[in-house]
Order: sequence, then structure tokens, then C-alpha cells
Amino acid sequence: MKDLTTVDLMHQDLTGSLPEGLEPLLSKLHSRFGEALCGVVLYGSCRRMDDTSEGLVDLMAIVSSYRAVHGRGLSAVLNRLVPPNVYYLEARSDASGSSAEHIIRCKYIVITASQLQQRCSTGLDAYFWARFTQPCRMVWQRNPSELQAMTRCRVNAAERFARKAALLGPAELSGEAFWVRAIQASYGCELRPEAPAAAARLVAHDQQFWQQLTAAVAQDSMLIQLQHDQRNQYRIRLTSTQRLSGTVEWALRRVWGKTKNALRVLKAAGTFTNGLDYLVWKIERHSGIRVEPTERMRRHPRLAAWGLVFRLWREGAFR
Repeated sequence: MKDLTTVDLMHQDLTGSLPEGLEPLLSKLHSRFGEALCGVVLYGSCRRMDDTSEGLVDLMAIVSSYRAVHGRGLSAVLNRLVPPNVYYLEARSDASGSSAEHIIRCKYIVITASQLQQRCSTGLDAYFWARFTQPCRMVWQRNPSELQAMTRCRVNAAERFARKAALLGPAELSGEAFWVRAIQASYGCELRPEAPAAAARLVAHDQQFWQQLTAAVAQDSMLIQLQHDQRNQYRIRLTSTQRLSGTVEWALRRVWGKTKNALRVLKAAGTFTNGLDYLVWKIERHSGIRVEPTERMRRHPRLAAWGLVFRLWREGAFR
């Protein structure tokens, strides 16, 4: 297996094969954002499907500015302060090989190119640099420079994620196990009580990618060292100061990450179609706790969401 640089690996991954059926969604995004749309990225589990007729597709719309897509209102302010805003979109398409129509559904996030670059490189919150280290595809770009910019974002994200993951503690482990440990830690920062096996399954789907990524980031890391006696085996060595720093930093990241994740879900009550129901479903999925919203709450989702979140907090949904 040939070792690639992080830049080469991320570029190769972004330009990989795509599932069928995304065109109607892209058409609607173009209609919605016009010239402000710079690029569209596919991420999440639907990336691995042959077509998108099943499941909820995850897309990221990269835009030139929040004012261009949101105007001067509250949505623009919230997107800048607690990115990203989350929206729901569906489109009708001819089913592959038949005359029947089916509905393609997606959840998409909106972020400016400049803020994406910043969030993949800095910050305590792992939302962006943990997500976009993972395999994803550039579905559409306005010009070739957008692909180059997204490649750079992902390189920065991977390098940051690797450095922070190394601070989880000294270990001797394989390239895949390094990222399983890292992804599981990032789940713990997002109101996301996934089973321990979830991160392992995610890495197993793209085993070669994660092996190559570990080799690439280890070349530039003082913390991650390749063992001389065995390929794909790595040693992480930390000083006592680095251990303490890592323990404190990840504890803070869990608190800050859960807080920001709660705010993002709360925002979605006002940006999603049937947003309050989405909020309830999302929290129930991650915590197992459900509070049934009333019709009055559905009519005023932004105001009702605060009371609903308080009730869910009392029930223990945000542990």
C-alpha cells in the first residue's frame, strides 16, 4: 500500500465515486442559493450507498456569505455565532431504471468558505474537524479552486484531529485503532451516546483510508511515531505535562461540545420543516428520552423550543 501525503489522500477521497440520485437535490440548492453557492460536500453514511433513494443524505452547502443567503436577519446572526445552521430538503426524482418517482431527502448544513476554513483549523469544539477528517465527497464546485480549498480544510482538520487524539493518552496501537479511539472521544462531545462499537464500524467501512491517513499525519507529528518493527503499528508517547493538558482539554471539550450541540439542535427547531418534531426525535435518538410537543408549541417552534429543552434537561436528556 503506497503511502500518500495528507494533501494527496484528501484530494483523492474528495474526488471519489458518488452515489446516484443527487442531481435533484443539487438543483434545488442551486435554485435556493444561486451565485452564493461555492460548493457542495456529501458526507455521512449515505456516501457509501449506490443510490440515495433510501436514507437521509447529509450535505454541506459552502456559501460565499451569510448575508447573501440569509439576508440581515436572525438566521445570518445565528449561523455566524453557532455554525452551522441545519435545514431539511427533499426533491422528487425518477427512480433508477423505472418510470416511478421517489422522494430524495437530505439534511444540509450551511457555512461560509472562510468560516469552514477557520473551524477546521482552530477551536475547542470538534464539530467540524472531527466530521471532515472522515471520508466525504465534493459533489459540486463552482470552480477548481473550491476543490483545492476543501482539500486544504480537510488537511487542517485531519492534522488537528490527530494532534488532539494523541493527547487522549499514551498507547501502542494500529492506525485504525488510533482513529477508533479518536472518533469515540468525539462522540462523547456531542450528546451522542453511541455504542463503543459504532466508531469501530465507521472505521472498518474505510479501513484503507484510515491506515493511509495515520501514516500521513504521523510523518509530521512528534507525538505519533511509527514502530520500526511492524507496519501500521504506532506508539504515542506523552510527557506528564502533555498528559495533564490532554485530560483537561478533553474534559473541557466534552462540556463545551455538548453545550454547542444542544444549541445547534435548538436552532434546528426554527430552520427545519417540522423542526420541533425533529428536535424531539434527535434528542430521543441520542438520549432515549422523549417529551411530546403540543400543537401550540409546533405553531411557535422558536419560542417553544426553549421550554422543551428545559423539560428535556429536567428529564436528564443532556447528560
